[in-house]
Parts: sequence; C-alpha cells; structure tokens
Amino acid sequence: MFNRGFKLITYTLALTFLMAACMPQMAIAKTVNDSTLNRKVQISVKVTNTGSQTATAIRVQLPLISADSPYQKTVQETFNQKVEKIETGEAGSRIAHILINSIGPGQSENIIVDYVLNIKPEGGLVASSNSEMQQYLKPSNKIESNNPDIAAKAKQIAASADGEIATVNAIGNFISSHMKYELNSPYKNKGALSALNNGEGVCEDYAALFVAMCRASGIPARQVNGFTDPKLTGASWNTPEASISLQGYRHAWAEVYVKDMGWIAVDPTFNIYPQQGSKSIVKLSNTHIAQNYYDQPVKVNHQGAKLSVGWGNLLINNNNY
Repeated sequence: MFNRGFKLITYTLALTFLMAACMPQMAIAKTVNDSTLNRKVQISVKVTNTGSQTATAIRVQLPLISADSPYQKTVQETFNQKVEKIETGEAGSRIAHILINSIGPGQSENIIVDYVLNIKPEGGLVASSNSEMQQYLKPSNKIESNNPDIAAKAKQIAASADGEIATVNAIGNFISSHMKYELNSPYKNKGALSALNNGEGVCEDYAALFVAMCRASGIPARQVNGFTDPKLTGASWNTPEASISLQGYRHAWAEVYVKDMGWIAVDPTFNIYPQQGSKSIVKLSNTHIAQNYYDQPVKVNHQGAKLSVGWGNLLINNNNY
C-alpha cells in the first residue's frame, strides 16, 4: 500500500570528492581578459516518479552555488523552473525552494540552474567584519575545534610559529606528515577528530582537520566544497569532446582568514599553502571551482507515489558565453 500522507525524502548527495553520485555540470573556462575568466556551470536535478500513482505538491529544496570567495564571483544565475523563494542560512548557504505541481507515473521533471562564474586567476584579498569572523572560530559539524586533543595539538604547533602565516604553514606541515590519503579508508569523511586520531581519510578529512586546528589557534577558517582538477593544471577539463563526466572531481579544501590580508585559499590535500613572508595568495582559481562553505542535501517533499532524484554531472564544452 502506498502512504497517502505527506512524505519527506532527503537525498544526501554530499559534496565530497569521493562520493559516487552524479553532481553538477561545468563548462571549460573561457578567458575574458588577462586577469579574469568565466566558467559556465549547470546544476541539473532530475526528479522521477517511479510509482504507479501521480505525485503531487512536489517541493524541492535545492542547494545553490553559494561561495563568494576572493577568486570567484557569481555573475549570473538562471532557473528553468519557478522559484518560490531562496533562503540564506549558515555560512552563507543558499537553498532554492521549487514547486512542481505533479509528476505522473514513469514521468520525470528536470530542474536546471545555469551559472556564469567570474574567476580571478590572481585571486584577491577580501576583508570581513569581526562579527562575521566569529562563526568561523566556533566548532561545527565534523570540525571539532573545541576538542581537547585538537586544541592541545594546535597549541603545540602555534607555540613554535611566529605569526599567523607561519602558524598556517606549520599546521599544514603537520597535516601533510600526519595524514595518509586512503580512498577506501573506513575513516573517510568522518571529520577533524577522526583525522587526528586515525591519520587517514580523504580530502574532506584533510580540510576539516586544517580548519579545526586553525580555529583552535584563534585563526578563522572555513571548509570549501566544490570541484578540482587533480592534476592541478586544468588539463583534466580540457577536452575536444562536447562533454565529459565530472564524477570523481568533487573536492574539499579550505580558506583561512589572516589579519591585514583577508581570506586566503589553501588546499591541505595537495599541501598548497601561502609562502612565508609573501603577500601573495595561493592561486587555485584555474583548477578549483567553489560551491559552498556549508554542505546540505537536496530535500523533496511530496504527496502520492515514490520519487527518485538524480544529479547530472557533465562538463560541457560551450564557448557561447
């Protein structure tokens, strides 16, 4: 028997590099001038009625690109479906509420969000208010910066470092020596404390441990969820094909806030940190595309039949933007 009541389905399509799920689409970069370039991004969600009854009053809560970083700005965001509202939550996360009246048995409805992102290859330093910084000093999910073991290790590392940049690099050096990247680790995607205790995991664990140790040292930091080319050149995304799958390009890295400089991008997995004594920031924009600072799943409320949800994951070679 089908449940005729109101249903809530949460599709936890986590924004991590190693999740075997279909995800948003992206286009190859197009140079705008010597200092900026554009990337076209398309989030594509397919909602399918797999039951024998018509599904009605379907409400989709879709996470949007929310990162507003020193090296990436959203200049265009368009929807193929009517958006009831967009909510802003923790760490600037944005959720679009989309209503689909009905989907018949065996039928599907696509939700497509098109973006144009302006990328600054040289990056940029952006100052923030003290009140905004407070949220990036507190513990959060999988970032247990108040844990005694994390706090003690961070204090030990900071004690021998001279200044914030030196502390950032010292934390990075510790993570590089302490962590082992293990795709099949039972501890992957478990967060900062697991990474400290077990010394292995994947990119999300590297980023979480870095962020937690920075916060424990009094340095604001945040985890970034998005995509990257593992060759760190962009070469993986350069193809003559009309499109390629981006499954497996999901990645997590971090941004750290340094006084008198602003937000600086780092990548603990690839051991990329700012140079000591240099005012330049790390250049990630050719190979990294940020999505958000607070990961959330797709949620679907509906009445009637069973629904399934899938995300598209293609890189589209489209130069018409």
